[in-house]
Parts: sequence; structure tokens; C-alpha cells
Amino acid sequence: MKFSVIIPVYKAEDTLRRCVDSLLKQNRSDAEIILINDGSPDSSGEICKEYAELYNQVKYIEKENGGVSTARNAGLSVAEGDYILFVDSDDWVTDDFFQTMNSTLEGCPYDLVQISQITTNGDKTIEHPLPAFDSQNREKTVKRLAEDMWKKRINYPVGKAFKRSIIEDNNIRFLDNIEVGEDRTFNIEYALNIKSFRVLENPIYNVCLENQNSLSRKKRDDLDEQIAAAEEHLKRLFDTKNLSYEEKELFLKSMNFDNMRAVYTKAKYLHRNGVSLFTRLKELGKYCDSVNQKKLTYPPDKFCTLISLPVRFKLTPIIDAMGWVLTR
Repeated sequence: MKFSVIIPVYKAEDTLRRCVDSLLKQNRSDAEIILINDGSPDSSGEICKEYAELYNQVKYIEKENGGVSTARNAGLSVAEGDYILFVDSDDWVTDDFFQTMNSTLEGCPYDLVQISQITTNGDKTIEHPLPAFDSQNREKTVKRLAEDMWKKRINYPVGKAFKRSIIEDNNIRFLDNIEVGEDRTFNIEYALNIKSFRVLENPIYNVCLENQNSLSRKKRDDLDEQIAAAEEHLKRLFDTKNLSYEEKELFLKSMNFDNMRAVYTKAKYLHRNGVSLFTRLKELGKYCDSVNQKKLTYPPDKFCTLISLPVRFKLTPIIDAMGWVLTR
């Protein structure tokens, strides 16, 4: 088995068939599809069972609701493919998805392959081609991965191919005690263990943004605590992994910038949750103070400098305005 496609399923009765059919129509005997029903209260479980009965390459796991991380971890526990692919149940892939992946990996068994995506919200479809990249050199790969961290290209596990041997040899799993940044910590922990990396410009993965009840829109009263927990986990990884001083500095600066930039995410959540202007500015001011007390250093990039200035000078009205823009 070359590919294991892991699909967490929860309240996906309206989109699940489109997702699974897009994978099955490519008729690959070397690709297994693992459907994990995470205690979904709708008919998603019945749809999963139907596919498992009809197709030999479809595996079905049923579990109590525990969140997307526990579902993905359950999929990892039974996966048999050389490469792991994560697909969300409301997304789908293009007709040349497996062919593109296979031809890429036949040329070189890369440790990580990242593909460009297409986003759709029902009214508008946009292609997001990533800058192409091809490296079998650890130093070159680390520099690109550190850049991808602060540019948020590496935040999600979908649209990537991971070597299962690297995941298992290093016992890498999704954190199941946080709901913010758990995808990113998995990806970064994996990235710390790789040498070769390929990025494909061709967008072959479709991301659906129509779900208004997604976790990204969920009200979080513990956002600061969740971000801090993810940060502490990554710091421990940077200390325990066999990283050179230069590698550690690159990753730390990228993580610092990403964590500082979370103040804009906080502003977005405050707007979405209907918090008053006075309270928003007060909360954002506290966040700026906590970040500035750490005296963090960021990547030497003009964009990083520009985005960090409102935080450094505690310009909360600007941060608040940018948070409002992010909700549009």
C-alpha cells in the first residue's frame, strides 16, 4: 500500500460522498481510505459503513466523539501506506491528485510533499499556487520550512504527503488536549525530522470554506491558554530534538512571530463574539504587554517588521481594525 488517506468524519453527511468519491474515482489499488466516524450524530456513520461494504480499500473506524486530533490519531494507528495523506470530509481532490502525487514520489521518495490548494466558499473559487520548491538538502529544507512557519503555509495537515515511517519512528501524534494549533504542532514536529521537501505549484486539493460551524469559527474563552500550551510544546521539541544552533534559531524566530501574530487572531475572535470596543482594546493591550515583556526576536523580513510594529508600540486600535478586516 503506497497511500493511506485519513478522513476524520463529524457531521459530514452533506459533503462526505463528494469527498470520498473524488478519491475512489481515480481507481488506485495502492491507496486505502480510512474513514473515522468521531461520534457523529447525523447519518455520516451510515455513509461510512456503506462505502466500507462496497469498496475493499475503504476502512471504517467508529469511536466516541473526542475531536479531530483523536480521530486522526485513530487513523494513524491502522494506516498501512508508505505515505499518509490527510483529507477533511468537506474537501475534495482533483482527478489527477494521486497521479500527481505518485509521479512526484517516483522521481524521489521525498520526506514531505506539499501541494497547492483551491478554496471555494460557494460563490467564489480561488487558486492558491505556492512557490515551487525542491530540496534534498537538510539546510535548504530547514530554511524553507522556517519561512513556511511564519507565512502560515505549514499550519494544516491537509494537502501534504507524510512518510509513515518518519511518523512512527518518532512517535508523532496530534495533541488531543488543545484545539488551537494542534495541526501546526504536528506538522512542525514532523518537519524537525526530515531532510527532503518538495512543494508543487499545481493546485490539486479543494478546500471548502462554506461550513459556518467549523472549529475556526468556534467561540474560545481559553484562546490565550491554548496558544500558550502549543508554544510550550514546540519549545520542548526544539530543546529535545537534535537541532543545530542555526536551525533552532530559525524555528524559534518563526514561532515567535507566529505567536505574536496571534494577537490579530484574538482581535478577530473578539469581533466575532460581539465584545465591546472598550473590552477589545483592553484585552489586546494585555496581549501586547505579555508579548513585549518576552523581548522576542522575529525573522529579518519587512513583512514581519511591519506586522510586529503595532504590537511593539501597543497600537491596539490598529490591531482591532485588522481583526475586523479578518472577519470579512
